[in-house]
Amino acid sequence: MNGKLSILALTLVGTFLAVSCSNDDDDELIGNWVRVSDLDGKPRSNASAFVVSGKGYITGGYDGEDYYNDLWSYDPNANSWTQKADFPGSKRSSAVGFATNSYGYVGTGYDGLNKLKDFYKYDPSSNSWTQIDDFPGTGRYAALAFGIDNKGYVGTGYDGSELKDFYKYDESASSWTSINSLGGSKRRDGAAFVINNIAYVGFGSNNGSLVSDFWAFDPGSEIWTRKVDTSNDDDNQYRTSPAAFAANGLGYVATGSTSGVGNTTWEYDPSSNDWTQRTSFEGASRESACAFSIGNYGYVLTGNSGSSYFDDIWVFHPNESENDDD
Repeated sequence: MNGKLSILALTLVGTFLAVSCSNDDDDELIGNWVRVSDLDGKPRSNASAFVVSGKGYITGGYDGEDYYNDLWSYDPNANSWTQKADFPGSKRSSAVGFATNSYGYVGTGYDGLNKLKDFYKYDPSSNSWTQIDDFPGTGRYAALAFGIDNKGYVGTGYDGSELKDFYKYDESASSWTSINSLGGSKRRDGAAFVINNIAYVGFGSNNGSLVSDFWAFDPGSEIWTRKVDTSNDDDNQYRTSPAAFAANGLGYVATGSTSGVGNTTWEYDPSSNDWTQRTSFEGASRESACAFSIGNYGYVLTGNSGSSYFDDIWVFHPNESENDDD
């Protein structure tokens, strides 16, 4: 869900736990990817996504020539897409999207000329957009965002250099506040997912190098706690521009780029604080895809590999074995 929140002076809680990453090539990897209805809109990468009331939404993106502002809704029960009201801001890519219990939000990004900070709320019940207060940080793109209850959190990204600041949007007060910045490296093109109202943030790059520190954010205390790194000497699951989602109390990252675009899938278990490799994404290897979760499944869609842009959407079934006949 490309690319998706908020954070000031940081207090670290707990200890940095050393755990192993599991990747036994002799074991059959678990998880099954199933291709469903392609996006009805144009292929693209760096789109923004959110989920409200069991439906996924995607807007924006870039196809190597054009920027987009069309909004599409995916109904998993009907396995179909419906075009909705266009995003009212300038056409853009690498914006963030998040959702509260009732509304979707999209803002920041890049329109080909400007790093942006305007923000908009989408009401699915009326199929309408309303501009809200601008994001209070610098204009940026390739940031991260996530929603928890009626609050949204936005941070990191690129405004000419990488960032680690975070901000909270309170829907009930219609206002932004600065909160504790991410505890580790500055980054762009990272990943975030939410499990049991705790957000997990990692991946991305800083000054051209991949970062491996991984963090949990508690919205009650607004404190970041460092978790196991996303790489070690034996495994290499860290990357930039991945797709990330949560399902069944576990977090997942798939696709993205290391030295080139990839298709591996890794699962994070917050109870054991470790990473396990799962069945690789079965579409073409890519980066800058977006992702969202609906029910017990994760959805990965769009993205690019070089000058090739995609409009396919794949559903990940975490507890099934790979089935090539899907």
